[in-house]
Amino acid sequence: MAQLAQVAADEIAVHREGAGTAFYNARLTYAPDVATLTSRDNGFRIGRRYAVMRDGREDGPSADTFAAGDLIRVTLSLDLPKERRYVAVTDPIPAGFEPVESWFATTAADLVKANDQQDGASQSSWDQIWRRGTFDHVERHDDRVELFATRLAEGHHEFAYVVRATTAGTFVVAPTRAEEMYFPEISGRAATQTVEVSR
Repeated sequence: MAQLAQVAADEIAVHREGAGTAFYNARLTYAPDVATLTSRDNGFRIGRRYAVMRDGREDGPSADTFAAGDLIRVTLSLDLPKERRYVAVTDPIPAGFEPVESWFATTAADLVKANDQQDGASQSSWDQIWRRGTFDHVERHDDRVELFATRLAEGHHEFAYVVRATTAGTFVVAPTRAEEMYFPEISGRAATQTVEVSR
């Protein structure tokens, strides 16, 4: 980007002929190579790990190689140096995985229980959830999961969901991204990962 900015300064010129006002606009659109992105912390430190599930719970350490048919728990972790408001998180799902719908929390009690497990704290009331903050809206798509929080307190937060490995192959997974919606410069991303699904 620094080289492109230098080229633009050297080679883009706007001239006006006559007495009128000249209006102009220049726009640069680019796409980073997601196959090689490293993590970045601009106010959000983000981690993502995959682990095989057996008997309804995580079984074993973080992994990047799975067998077709495996249920996999995806755990997203965010570490915040201070409270953040109106947070949006997008986690791409690898092409060889499919989301499992059973992870949706359907009642207030389920949400409290889910937050007990995800934030690692004993949160037994809505008052405690409000003090700490939580993801209050979740959207599941075929290719990504999106999380939204009105407020997240300073410290460590986790969110987990389940996918199934369905297609054999090696897949590059774009980084998880987070930002404050109204201050997008406060952001972060995890590193690009590669996962493998065997037959």
